[in-house]
Amino acid sequence: MPSYRRRGNKNTFLLTVEAGFNERGKRTRRTKTIKVDPSLLKTKRKLENYLNQELVKFEMEVQAGEYIAPEKRQLNEFVEDWREKHAKKNYAYRTLQGYDEKLNNYILPRFGHQKIEQIKPMQIVNFLDDISKPGAGRNKQGKPLSQATLYEIDKTLRVVFNKAVEWQVLKQSPLKGLKRPKIKKKKMQYFDEDDVIEFIKALYKEPINWRIYFLTAAVAGMRRGETLALEWSDFDFENQDILLTKSIPDFDNGRPIIKSTKTDEDIRKISMPKWYMEEVKVFYRYWLKEKMMVGTKWRGDDNTFLFHGGEGIPYTPNSVNKTWRNIKHRHNLKDVRVHDLRHTMITYLLQEGESLKNVQERAGHSSSRITTDTYGHVTKKGHRSTADRFEKFNPKHFGNNSATSGST
Repeated sequence: MPSYRRRGNKNTFLLTVEAGFNERGKRTRRTKTIKVDPSLLKTKRKLENYLNQELVKFEMEVQAGEYIAPEKRQLNEFVEDWREKHAKKNYAYRTLQGYDEKLNNYILPRFGHQKIEQIKPMQIVNFLDDISKPGAGRNKQGKPLSQATLYEIDKTLRVVFNKAVEWQVLKQSPLKGLKRPKIKKKKMQYFDEDDVIEFIKALYKEPINWRIYFLTAAVAGMRRGETLALEWSDFDFENQDILLTKSIPDFDNGRPIIKSTKTDEDIRKISMPKWYMEEVKVFYRYWLKEKMMVGTKWRGDDNTFLFHGGEGIPYTPNSVNKTWRNIKHRHNLKDVRVHDLRHTMITYLLQEGESLKNVQERAGHSSSRITTDTYGHVTKKGHRSTADRFEKFNPKHFGNNSATSGST
């Protein structure tokens, strides 16, 4: 029989309902503690009506399988499960690195030892407000955390708590209904056509290894880790293609972390112009000669990374960024980041009228929506350009004008 009883002299009551039988044939029960408005304690009938209503609702939840018993674990214990059973298997290295940084520096110091079901929306609101104040973050100058950082902290909280709901550890996330921190979208930077010409001219005044690296990044539109991971076996000179099968997101103790694509569907084949492949052939001869000169000092094992520091170990992300800054400074190029070379390729192809599907596949976006959301400014111009193509059918060009013509 469903029942309720008062706990102590407070306005707290324990609800108990039947939950069927366990595997041994014994009856099981579910309990739930609720607090009532103190004003109800003054009227016995109102209190009984309220408790009976709550008891019926609780019984229906249990019977429908919707009731989730309170989780006794602390948040830091759940986060460990989340990392091992989900995050490591599903997120890219740098993505997980970003989540870990937000968890370890901000979220867990505040909530780590708290029971996960006890974390409430108002605590989240207060937390985000507290860390937005000057000196509250890890900024060495004592400045407030940027809106972008606050947004990422909020995003990390949502990722973790949404998984807790999915795994039925919680019935509802404490962030449900809370507004996300606003973030000002940065204007995308990229080379226009004239900039690209100056960029290519500048590269021909640089060493061939760096020339090919940055040409590859720009023409193929590869991400930095994808470019660093290229080996000679990835090049199909006959068909003028590059096959992307892996990336190097970061380094650990001086050695590259090589991350292979998850499935065959994730492998990308990028078609390259003939002139580029001819340049790469020249670089290949240079690369072989350099490897022979290194001899026994070669540290690349069986790997044949195109872009390495002389002994077979790929360039680090920092060395790429530093070299790019120096090249920009030497040749007075427009101030764009290495990653903006990728934006340049995508923007150029969209402006030239290339199909959204082809651009999406070349860029390695999982859906065309990502392409349109990120490069909406370009596709809008494309829509205008598409409409302008019909200007040649303007009746005025044929001596007709609707303003002076009669209608029936």
